[in-house]
Amino acid sequence: MSRTASRAFTLAEVALAIAVFAAAVTVLTQTYVNALLSLDSLDSETALNADLRFVRSIVIKEPNLETFEEGGEIETLASGIAAWEAEVEPAPVSDLFFVNLTIVLKPPDSREPVEFEQHLLLLRPTWSDPVERSELIAENTERLLSMRGSSLPR
Repeated sequence: MSRTASRAFTLAEVALAIAVFAAAVTVLTQTYVNALLSLDSLDSETALNADLRFVRSIVIKEPNLETFEEGGEIETLASGIAAWEAEVEPAPVSDLFFVNLTIVLKPPDSREPVEFEQHLLLLRPTWSDPVERSELIAENTERLLSMRGSSLPR
């Protein structure tokens, strides 16, 4: 009597199939969790960047130089309180200023404050002293004239 081949799976084949399935499920689950964490991180970074843009847009609109340099605090939508301070130096061009703006976001929960520093070049005529502005314009005019090698009628 000839022996016919069995068409059923052996215990080893079933165990191997279950192991491959478990490995695939583990990898897919880890990938899904990482994708969720990335989306959450991206969401919080987007909110943080939006708060930074908001604070910067409010702060740089300040028309008074002394008030601007004193700094202050602004409440943000997602990051709690934002404290800011600025260092301002006049540029060699009239009404132009180099600004080092520091913004510290103090989250409402127990997380550590986050500090950001930005270097800006701002055109602010209201910050300029009229006498210094006139002197700068005269100096720059003289410099340009000496570069051209000619003079303008006075």
